[in-house]
Amino acid sequence: MLLKFILLLVAYLLGAIPFSIILGKKFRGIDVREHGSGNPGGTNSFRFLGGKIGGWVSFLDGTKAALIPFLITFNVLDGSQLFHPLAYGLAAAVGHVFSVYIRFKGGKAVATTIGAMVAFNIFYALIMIAVFLLILKIWKYVSVASTVAVFSTVIIGLVMTDWSMVLYSSLLFLLVAYRHQSNYKNIINKTESKVSWI
Repeated sequence: MLLKFILLLVAYLLGAIPFSIILGKKFRGIDVREHGSGNPGGTNSFRFLGGKIGGWVSFLDGTKAALIPFLITFNVLDGSQLFHPLAYGLAAAVGHVFSVYIRFKGGKAVATTIGAMVAFNIFYALIMIAVFLLILKIWKYVSVASTVAVFSTVIIGLVMTDWSMVLYSSLLFLLVAYRHQSNYKNIINKTESKVSWI
């Protein structure tokens, strides 16, 4: 009984690891919080640490959220005694956004959400990624594509009548939308950067 709560804490602490700052300082001598948007997440890492390190940051941010859901999904941990796998993905996403290691500041939880979904159901994750790429192709804004992609998991949950998935996906969506408020304002003010590679 106590284990499921301990794992929530573990998921939070894993999610709170600021890989963008760790890798940026180690390999580039750069603190990404001092550049661009100041956000210690994947997008800012790609822009200021380069594609290779940015890719590793995104991969590790996804992996830290995927670990506990993966162990539950593949029965390494007894899921009947634990919360829904996405509950631990949500805890990791909260850790990523409000990291105890960097004064409760952090990224925008997109890579962590994708990682959690990959561990929970790879097909749902592929749909999510496809939605992200489609919206990015149309609108060119990473923030819009990210938010719509996360919202797509709520729709998937409704279609599959998986109410636990609907709950945790909705909370993930609200978290991601909350962290992108400044981006939405920039879009309205026509100061948000667009991608050009797609």
